[in-house]
Amino acid sequence: MIIGLEQYKEKWNIQTDTAIHPGLDAITAALEEVGNPHKVGKFVHLAGTNGKGSTATFLASILQAHGFSVGNFYSPCIEDLHDQIQLNGNPISPVELDRIMQQLSHVKTPLTDFELLTLAALLIFKEHQPDFAIIEAGMGGALDSTNVIIPEIAIIPSISMDHTNFLGNSIEEITRHKAGIIKKWQPVAIGKLPVKSLDIIRETANKLHADIIRPKDLNNLNLKLKGPHQLENASLALEAAKELLGKNFSEEQAIKGLSSANLAYRFEEVFPGVIFDGAHNKASAEALVKTVKEAYPGHSVHIVMGILKDKDYINVLRELEKISDCFTFIDFDNERALPAEKLLTECNIKRKTILKYNDILPVYEKEVVTIVTGSLYLLSLLRNANYSFFEHYHQL
Repeated sequence: MIIGLEQYKEKWNIQTDTAIHPGLDAITAALEEVGNPHKVGKFVHLAGTNGKGSTATFLASILQAHGFSVGNFYSPCIEDLHDQIQLNGNPISPVELDRIMQQLSHVKTPLTDFELLTLAALLIFKEHQPDFAIIEAGMGGALDSTNVIIPEIAIIPSISMDHTNFLGNSIEEITRHKAGIIKKWQPVAIGKLPVKSLDIIRETANKLHADIIRPKDLNNLNLKLKGPHQLENASLALEAAKELLGKNFSEEQAIKGLSSANLAYRFEEVFPGVIFDGAHNKASAEALVKTVKEAYPGHSVHIVMGILKDKDYINVLRELEKISDCFTFIDFDNERALPAEKLLTECNIKRKTILKYNDILPVYEKEVVTIVTGSLYLLSLLRNANYSFFEHYHQL
């Protein structure tokens, strides 16, 4: 579900499929109808299991610190679809998106919701002509609708098990999907990948004569985005910026950009003692656990969780159970949401309960830190409801 898209579809009578249908035939045909906007501009393409949004934000901040204009296409949204398409850090306005959707109402090729939004983003970037457009794959890579661009550089921050119903049940199958964004003669920057993934990336890159860039470790850098994994994402963005800017690259401006970069739902403290983090698979849950231990040593931890049914929720639970003896599971409005009852059954912790996202969360002791996690869609719903779920926390 793409939050906010339905109103434009209804207004302009746009018929799209809400389901996911991997493949490039439809998006390629639709792009031809609107003048192939993907053939204009300089692109950066990101695919990977975790770290795409953070790395894209770090890179955009570095480029802007150098004086360049930047477009970003994120997936999924933070509040609604407007913040998925950004120009210099500002979400696209409803007025402009409405104008673009009117144009797209004439497209005859049947599309999915995400293909429609991809098309809108590419049209907006063609019109505004930012110096760089940073595009985040929605799922996988090879068959994702964003994989129509020829990027100046591809970036793969991480690879782990996720979206197994679409991408395959092995790390090798998933890696081949991610490696699909690598293009001939164009470099690819990679994070710390499993050995099996690294072998496939090397094989793909060699066939396409694509250089592989591996970042150096960053230390003693003060970032707004917390956790050791964010230092890895920052180092990846730094190397990508060096490749993009060449002689125009400034270490001083890059550090300034990295230090100012911020992104919602990446260990974001929305109220005192309430953290939003979009951990939704084993790897991101591991990173969250490590960050909680680092940021809140000695604190009791309360986990509030809702997740999509196609995620590896069992392993996410096992990781979070390492830091918490108190869980609240949430039912939320998304056709892909896993019933909270299922999480309650699978959780090994005795202190556990179920709430709906429009209920009120009971107040916990001040020394307890509450981590809300599992799905970015859930976090968006809670934010769009003006955090009414946390009404009592305003009084702490």
